[in-house]
Amino acid sequence: MAKATGKRGHRTKADEVLSRKTTPHHDFVGQAEPDRAQSRTVEEERIRRDHEALEKEVVQGMAEQLEAVSGVAGPSGAESAQGGQAGAEHAQERPPIEVPTSVREGIDLIRRRGPELLEALRAKAEQRLDQMPAPLKGAVRLTGRAVGLALWPVRAGAHLVGRVLETPVALVRILIARRTA
Repeated sequence: MAKATGKRGHRTKADEVLSRKTTPHHDFVGQAEPDRAQSRTVEEERIRRDHEALEKEVVQGMAEQLEAVSGVAGPSGAESAQGGQAGAEHAQERPPIEVPTSVREGIDLIRRRGPELLEALRAKAEQRLDQMPAPLKGAVRLTGRAVGLALWPVRAGAHLVGRVLETPVALVRILIARRTA
């Protein structure tokens, strides 16, 4: 095929762009294999990015639902549009989100609001469990009991360590208070 030329016998920029974008001509079928492999990798990369974006959206949606159920954050836009008046009443009884500025404040916040958030999550789990078939309910409850028994030593150990560390922490606080005073 003859080269397309412009005014002075040179190829124009448009011709160069078109020639880069067109499919190259191959005399033998085997010569096209590298191009096919490259297009396959580009397509697989696009599919991977699409899957990652979809997973990110799903995880974000699940996080929003969990926050809405646990009372940590308000409902999303779609839920607030559906909720209307009931959503406003529910928001009034829930205290605003508190952001701790130190570890101590964070621990105090967890101690204050943790039990009610845990109860809200348990209530939601029970609601979903009631919708399941009977054999599945039994399996879930049995698994929950087994996990609770398996984690009992961990809970007892954490409680014991917390009690043991209270005295040294109190002593450090007293020393710091005396040095600053």
